[in-house]
Amino acid sequence: MNQRIRIYRQGAPAVLTYESFTLEKPGRGQVAIRHEAIGVNYVDTMFRDGTFKIPLPFSMGVEAAGVVEAVGADVQHLKTGDRVGYFFAPGAYADSRVIDAAALIKLPADISSEQAAGLLSKGLTAWALVKQVHALRAGETVVVHGASGGVGTLLTRWAKSIGAKVIATVGSAAKARIVESWGIDTVLRSDEPHLAERVKEANGGAGVDVVYDLVGRQTLEASTHALRDGGDLVHVGNASGMAAPDSTLLAARGIRYVQPSTPQYVNTENQNTAASEVFERFREGALGPLELSRYRLEDAVLAHQAIAARKHTGSILLMP
Repeated sequence: MNQRIRIYRQGAPAVLTYESFTLEKPGRGQVAIRHEAIGVNYVDTMFRDGTFKIPLPFSMGVEAAGVVEAVGADVQHLKTGDRVGYFFAPGAYADSRVIDAAALIKLPADISSEQAAGLLSKGLTAWALVKQVHALRAGETVVVHGASGGVGTLLTRWAKSIGAKVIATVGSAAKARIVESWGIDTVLRSDEPHLAERVKEANGGAGVDVVYDLVGRQTLEASTHALRDGGDLVHVGNASGMAAPDSTLLAARGIRYVQPSTPQYVNTENQNTAASEVFERFREGALGPLELSRYRLEDAVLAHQAIAARKHTGSILLMP
């Protein structure tokens, strides 16, 4: 028997149910894969807690990496034994699964399954944010709220490697020390008063070109006021709770407001090219060492509790 995590109702982490199941054979255009590492992402908590309305029961998780164990009809580009990963296909919280072959990215020999599961979803999100949502250029000033999290870590370092001036915010003094060690221009606490003013002080009194806000309720108002007229407010996440900006103020100041999702910008047409660039930036060291926190698959509840408490830096993995 195989093991997986499903939910039968939405709610707190306790609704995550660890259960046995029988793996079906892959059908046309599908493969069966054995997972070696499973990525845990903030979006998982939104499926779980009811932010997204979904049909139930629901198989949790969207990202993992592992080895192809069986191939269905009409699959030409994969064979048994290939190492693969994927970044947005629900059903990842399992030791094995069947999945559409088109969703899979073949992994280079020098990228481990753990690295892939820690990099793909978050790295492709960072790729989309700096290459597609706002084509970031050297010399621009950016703010990253939530800079110590999984996406925030990669986004902050990627922006710095491009030549942008980066102002990062984090939720604790300990996290501030970590982000400062990366050589980031300015690191602020996201809960400090007059945050927008502090951001502008760090930018010589001027508003910034783009804010990537992964925090939401706690920072979104400051994000709006920290931007220059005509800047970009990229609302990526809501780690502190859901929020919406003042649309009248945004319009009056010509601020472009975007709520992107990775699948809008990364799909089966460009996912291999985008993943190759993520892996190359990782090899170069532009994304820094990959910090991974590991939990057993059956301890997914603990991983979700850690996300809610904002305890971790880097990426969280479930290990089958």
